[in-house]
Amino acid sequence: MKFPYFKPLLVVTILFSFLISCSSDKEDTTDTTINTEESTETETETETETETETETETETEETNSTLTERFVFNENIDIEHSWNTGGCDSPPCDTDQESLVGVFENTAPNDDYFYLSSDETELILECQLEKGRRAEFKQTTEGPLTTLSKIEFEAIYYDIPSNGVTIAQVHNRGGNSNKPFFRLVLHNSGLETVIRKDPEVSSSDTTFSKEDFSFVDNADYDLFALKVVLEKSGGFVKISVEQNGTIILNESYAPDTTTDWVNNNGIANGFYLKAGLYNDDGPHTENLLVGYTTVAFESDDQ
Repeated sequence: MKFPYFKPLLVVTILFSFLISCSSDKEDTTDTTINTEESTETETETETETETETETETETEETNSTLTERFVFNENIDIEHSWNTGGCDSPPCDTDQESLVGVFENTAPNDDYFYLSSDETELILECQLEKGRRAEFKQTTEGPLTTLSKIEFEAIYYDIPSNGVTIAQVHNRGGNSNKPFFRLVLHNSGLETVIRKDPEVSSSDTTFSKEDFSFVDNADYDLFALKVVLEKSGGFVKISVEQNGTIILNESYAPDTTTDWVNNNGIANGFYLKAGLYNDDGPHTENLLVGYTTVAFESDDQ
């Protein structure tokens, strides 16, 4: 028996199956394309976030690396300040002391008394207004004047008291001294070196040798930064100061050999360095600030 409609029906069936197959392939292709696009977008977002995080970490590492090159501290120097002690009307005054080890490892310092300027050009020490007597870098070890300890820095000072402020010292914590042998005092019109003759008596019972040094062209103290090198070695205190390319101070000082700076064993082995701001005349209305562009400390003392 013949079926006249079989062939056309078969053709229609095959054609219909083919169309369904194509439609399914197209949907699969579309789904694959959408999934691929979504995956690509996710990967791009992840890569962008990773790149941003990496760039931030790299920038932080570069900043910290630059800071550690400009500011060289070690385990033998701390920062001493009187910011959190309630201030001081007259000495002796309470102070806090904090380590500078790893100070730039995670983030720049951002304390009231010790912080990095917003443009990262200066490391700032600041005294508490009115009763704040000090904010200083302080050597934690000590030794005789024959061993090396040295601090070098470049800094500019802001709004100092009319009677001046001490910016560097060779102090002593040996025996019953606890007095500075040498002080470098900043005034409006120049620098002053102060040498204390006797280590164990009150200021009223000893004498001081003082010498003045003028700024270049009698300029104001805040017109140019000061480059200072303070060192103890070979039995001397050595101090040099440069302003605007000109050496304005280059001196060496040794203690009187008849005094206990030399003859008392404890005192003779108790010298250490300090640098920063020390206002020894008490309450002040000035906002005492010093901005360091470089600081480097080294010492052979243990």
